[in-house]
Amino acid sequence: MKPLHLKVPAYSKFYIDARREQVRYFANPWHFHDELEITFVINSEGTKFIGDHISEFKPGEIILLGSRLPHYWRNHNSYYQNTEEKGAEAIIIRFNQDYAGSEFLSIPPMKPVFDLLNDAKRGICIAGHNEDLQQKLISFLTLDEGQKTIALTEILFSIATQKPYDYLCSIGYAHQYKSNDIEKIDTVYNYVLNNFKSDLSLKDIALRCNMNTAAFCRYFKKKTGKTFKDFMNEIRLGNAAKLLLKGDLTIAEVAFESGFNNPSYFNRLFKRMKGTTPKAYQLQYLNTN
Repeated sequence: MKPLHLKVPAYSKFYIDARREQVRYFANPWHFHDELEITFVINSEGTKFIGDHISEFKPGEIILLGSRLPHYWRNHNSYYQNTEEKGAEAIIIRFNQDYAGSEFLSIPPMKPVFDLLNDAKRGICIAGHNEDLQQKLISFLTLDEGQKTIALTEILFSIATQKPYDYLCSIGYAHQYKSNDIEKIDTVYNYVLNNFKSDLSLKDIALRCNMNTAAFCRYFKKKTGKTFKDFMNEIRLGNAAKLLLKGDLTIAEVAFESGFNNPSYFNRLFKRMKGTTPKAYQLQYLNTN
């Protein structure tokens, strides 16, 4: 697999790249690019990886990413098994911070947008269901280049002034990546996502990156901000949460289907990481809906 440092096909730094992606599943692996990015998920579900953050994504979600912040939208396995329908759809806007000129964001009225783009270094999730913002993103694709500059400013100003928004990455997360780092981490992510239900061998995963176990553990912690064990547990707990919300398996069955051989350990870990027991988590969702 070639190292992925993606580039917007820009004619200049003022260019804004916008597209509507309609595919069976989101295909870009773990990657980064110099441009900032707004992603509006219209359809599909799965797991998003943004810097050292891991969580589920669903339709309606809007994410703003800063420059060179690594990210990866991985659909649930069912999307890769369905060969007949296009199940994933999103609007993606990529832009340079100086899209309207290097001095534009320095004028006092634009300070909220300047601060927003600075906050985007950690990745931002726009909370709640914002129909007005969603409509602006959908309409964005019909505009010419001049109109896009104005509309993008309106979108960013709307996000900046209609808080709250949630930070995704930790404050201490550093994302100074080289191309071979992206390739190695992508290899690990794909292997774990395809095999998390099994008893994974740390030695085997390290060998896939041409490292010994100790070197791999140090490398993974440095590049992702978390230990490999914590990363693997987050993947398994994310799958468990999805199964709990479906409500058609027992707690023990959810544990086994998510790679936990010991239901008691699963219950303890789930409570520690989610702040509630698996059963209480499930009941809270069912009662809400």
